[in-house]
Amino acid sequence: MLIGSTVIWRRIIPLVSKEKTMIRDLLKLCLVIFIVASHSVWIFFYIYLPDESWISMFCFICLALYAHLAVFLVICTLFERSIDFIFPQVTSVILKSRTFHTLISLGAAILLVTSGLSVTRSSPTVQSQDVYISGLSPKFDGFSIVLITDIHIGPTVGKNRVEQIVRLTNDLNPDMVALVGDLVDGFVNHLGSRSLPLAQLHPKYGVFAVTGNHEYMYDETDKWIEFFQKNLNITVLRNDNRIIRKNRSTDLETDALCLAGVDDIFTERLYIEGHRMDAKKALETCPENIPTILLAHQPNAAKKILATTEKKISLILSGHTHGGQMYPLYFLVYLSSPFLHGLYSTPAGTQVYVSSGVNYWGPPIKMLNLCEVVLLRLHPAVPT
Repeated sequence: MLIGSTVIWRRIIPLVSKEKTMIRDLLKLCLVIFIVASHSVWIFFYIYLPDESWISMFCFICLALYAHLAVFLVICTLFERSIDFIFPQVTSVILKSRTFHTLISLGAAILLVTSGLSVTRSSPTVQSQDVYISGLSPKFDGFSIVLITDIHIGPTVGKNRVEQIVRLTNDLNPDMVALVGDLVDGFVNHLGSRSLPLAQLHPKYGVFAVTGNHEYMYDETDKWIEFFQKNLNITVLRNDNRIIRKNRSTDLETDALCLAGVDDIFTERLYIEGHRMDAKKALETCPENIPTILLAHQPNAAKKILATTEKKISLILSGHTHGGQMYPLYFLVYLSSPFLHGLYSTPAGTQVYVSSGVNYWGPPIKMLNLCEVVLLRLHPAVPT
């Protein structure tokens, strides 16, 4: 960020000539406030601020603008130097004017941040997806799962937003809700009250969750897991599974689903006692004659599990990618994710659905239609 701040300072300040002293000094003051606000956002994950604090929102909006502007200006700098090297005699304003490129970058950053902010301030969209599963009992035809990932309750995601998500989910009247990681960004003492509306989710077959990487970044993970289970009535699947029966009185195992969940793959680098992604343990007691649905926060975990397990998995539900979240980050996320967004089919016959998440991480902006709640409807696959 120090490099980005240097680039921004050196490109923005020359937009005002040295003769206009007062305007130039005012620009410097505004730029200092902007850069300091952008650099300061990280402390808000560790300190208590009132719910939906304007201070944290202001600083994170500054960070959003900062991220776009820094990327665009670095690209412009590289472009200008390349043109100077390849075509030293060219004098075109469009190709060589630093002022022109800086103004274009500033305008594009403001436009994209404003658009992205409108997405996160609006109600999440509902994405409906039919999923056809081999071996699914006809009694499960139409069984509905609302997939919610990446709520990121934290400095700029408060109780009102969580209540909005809960109302939207309950209106869909799902059979089951799957919360696939990154519910929180902070400490139980700071954010516990903001997450309480999740206790109002009331699907017929329960609310199930797994940990994401952000559950391991701040408070002790076990504190959050205990809070989820005791205060929010959420079943956290930790390398474990549950058998879901359409008719709970039946003993017919073929009229059932096995729902499994794993600790986030981030645990493989943390060495926290009792926390480790273990797909073998999660899947070993799933009966072979019924479909298995696995909750795994990161698509990279889904890829690893598919490459290492011999168990048949019908469907994996993930999140984490945010669909790229911001235009400057999209290609980096695309290149680093085996599954980015939407429904995928693998050669092994497993389907993977990746949600872009109902919220965002960090800057409160997102590309169009990427704040989503996903309504999945299961159907028996027709034999081919």
